[in-house]
Amino acid sequence: MHIHRCMGTKTISLKDSAYSKLRAAKRPGESFSDVIHRIVGSREPSLLEFTELLDKKASEDLARAIARMRDEDIALQRRNMARGR
Repeated sequence: MHIHRCMGTKTISLKDSAYSKLRAAKRPGESFSDVIHRIVGSREPSLLEFTELLDKKASEDLARAIARMRDEDIALQRRNMARGR
């Protein structure tokens, strides 16, 4: 199982009225992304929250894939720290 986990940026189109509301909700020093996270909720759901929708094997496979990705991310962070990045 492969799960894409890179976060990037997206360009979106908004009606002028929606942009005006978003801009009005923006606090000093906040980005538009910050505003959206504040209004919609900043916590991204964990894939583990969806395991109840899957059969037992798929749920276990998903949990193992998430654990593997977490371990890979930790190992990468440690390598980068060791290299002084």
